[in-house]
Amino acid sequence: PVSAPAAGTPRTSPPPLAPVPTAPVWDVSNFSLVDGHLVLVGRDEEEQCRSRTRAGSSTSNSTNQHPAGDRRDPGPAAEEKSGRGGGRSAESETSPTSQFSNVKGLLWKRLRERKSRGAAKTEPPATPVPNGERVPSRSGSRESLLPLPPSAAELDLTGDDVIVRPVHGSIVGEKFCFQVIAGERSRSFGCASLAERDRWIENLRRTVQPNKDNCERLELALSLWVYEGRDLPPRRRLRCHLHLDGTLFARTTAKAAGPDGDLFWGELFQLAALPPARALTLALCRDDQPAQPVASVTVPLTELAAARQPLERWYPLSGAGGGERVPAVRVRGRYREVRVLPIVRYKELAEFITFHYRELCARLEPAIAVRHKEELAGALVRVLQSTGKAKSFLIDLGVAELDRFDDREALIFRENTLATKAIDE
Repeated sequence: PVSAPAAGTPRTSPPPLAPVPTAPVWDVSNFSLVDGHLVLVGRDEEEQCRSRTRAGSSTSNSTNQHPAGDRRDPGPAAEEKSGRGGGRSAESETSPTSQFSNVKGLLWKRLRERKSRGAAKTEPPATPVPNGERVPSRSGSRESLLPLPPSAAELDLTGDDVIVRPVHGSIVGEKFCFQVIAGERSRSFGCASLAERDRWIENLRRTVQPNKDNCERLELALSLWVYEGRDLPPRRRLRCHLHLDGTLFARTTAKAAGPDGDLFWGELFQLAALPPARALTLALCRDDQPAQPVASVTVPLTELAAARQPLERWYPLSGAGGGERVPAVRVRGRYREVRVLPIVRYKELAEFITFHYRELCARLEPAIAVRHKEELAGALVRVLQSTGKAKSFLIDLGVAELDRFDDREALIFRENTLATKAIDE
């Protein structure tokens, strides 16, 4: 619950729950956690902030200005650009393991570098040259003598209103990104892999809420297949935008509809760690005019949460041109609200699964439908992975599979069994 603002104080707008497509993306490899703060340990903020193009190319302008074979003196500016060629500082290139071994030392080094640059700016305002002319001063003000301002990239994670959530790549233009919302400040960070992104999210969430495992919480997630559209404006490049309570969370690629108005996307969206929402809006937008939807439809999330299995159907779009047939999109989705109990409540269940998974699988295998086996196998793998028994679990299921089929080797690991689903997971 959000408390009401006090009388006489201006109402502040809530922080954005999703970054805008033009928001810059910071390279997370240049940051570190120091005493509950996410601190930039690279050189300069303007160097580490990568505002990436939405076309999928992250090539810097400096690489396009001087083609191959153009030999120039590197100079200090070129050396700094080469140091961030891969989004990493020069310190991280020399020794990746030592970069975070002494974070406070790096911070003090950065502070000294700023002070030295500030001292260099206190040179005489002009220097005579042989022809009698004077060069302009490099120190136009005394800002370098003032106390250093707080970093624009630094985020305080010790507050109660900090949100850490993954960001879909269609919004910021590249994969493996997450967003940190701290009060009225919001930053998006890019990672090199999915595992790195998940590791950062978990560490940041535990920094925000160290007692997370002992608290009850509600996990909200949406899985949505956007398959195709029909009777759309022909030969127009269109996107399907996914909004939750008016906030953009993902969008499909831009594709042109055929002469008959048919358009196929076939894209899957896995949106996790969502804020509480009531409705999903599918908005059809032109690629050159994303702010003006061509047509849209609103689906209550309770409709997607009521079904045990993903719900698939055609949704007619409102607001399109008055043709003979109403444009529509075909989607398949499921909205899940999972109430997670304190971890101590799962102790007996984890012990039972760890020591009795053979009997459990033998009893459930013939009794449950195929559509439930994948979900059960995935849950068992995740639980046993946390208890260190996932390897033994897969070996035992594999041996049981071999014994069951015996001489019918062609069917081994080719049927919809718990062993096959567990191996896939």
